[in-house]
Amino acid sequence: MDPSVPDRQALPPLSVPTTLMEGFITGIIGAGVVAAWFLLLDTIQHVPLWTPSLLGTVLFKGADAAASHSQVDPGMVAAYTLVHHAAFIGVGIIASFLVSEIERIPPLGIALVFLFVFFETAFQIFLLAMGEPLLGGVWGVAIANLLAAAAMAAYLWYRHPAVLTHFSRIWHEE
Repeated sequence: MDPSVPDRQALPPLSVPTTLMEGFITGIIGAGVVAAWFLLLDTIQHVPLWTPSLLGTVLFKGADAAASHSQVDPGMVAAYTLVHHAAFIGVGIIASFLVSEIERIPPLGIALVFLFVFFETAFQIFLLAMGEPLLGGVWGVAIANLLAAAAMAAYLWYRHPAVLTHFSRIWHEE
C-alpha cells in the first residue's frame, strides 16, 4: 500500500450535520450565482426579474399562461425563487456528500461529473420542451450553470482542499 494514500479505516466518520450545512451553503451559492446571472441578463434587457417571473408562471400556471405573460409578477418571482433554491440546495447536499466521500472512495469523483451533466441536460431538455428560446437561449442557461458549478466547486474545494489529490486515485485500484 502506498504510504501517501490515507487508509480508509483511518478517516473520521462522515458528519451528517456538517454535510447538510455544507450542502445547504453550496446550494445557496449555486442558486445565488444563477439568480444573479439572470438578473444581469434581465436588467440588460430592461426588465429585471423577468426570468423568475416567467419560470414561476410556467411552473405554477402552465405554458398557456406563460404565452400571455407580459409583466413581472412578484408572487411568481417569490414562488419560483423558493423552488429554485430548494432544487439547488438538494444538488448542493448531494455534491457535499460526494465530495466528503471521495476521501473514502475516490471513484465517486466520477459521480460529481455525472451530477453536473445530469443537471445541465435536464434543464436543456426543459428548454427544448418549452419550444421557444427562453432564458437567453441555450447559451444563457449553459453559462449560468457553468458559473454556478464553478462557484459551488470552489466552495467545496475550499472546504475539502485535498479533494483534487483523491481525483488522481480514481482509476487506481487499491
